[in-house]
Amino acid sequence: MRALYDILNRKEGARMSEPTTISSKGQVTVPRDVRERLGLQAGDKIAWSMLSNGTIVLRPKTRRLADLVGILTHPGQPSVSIDEMRLPE
Repeated sequence: MRALYDILNRKEGARMSEPTTISSKGQVTVPRDVRERLGLQAGDKIAWSMLSNGTIVLRPKTRRLADLVGILTHPGQPSVSIDEMRLPE
């Protein structure tokens, strides 16, 4: 976790967050200042990445519109273009 604090401290003069404790279930509370800085809210997902030098990076995991393409289709259902979905002005 030290690497995450180091990353936060290097950017824009951020201060180190208070240490957190990992629960017996492996859960951890993301400090308020980190949640605010990343714009995280309850129910949001985050992605953890470990770089080759051991640095841990925490990023908000947000879906892009392109990720949702086809999510509501059913076999045999005709496709509808985005232009067809637009409401008339």
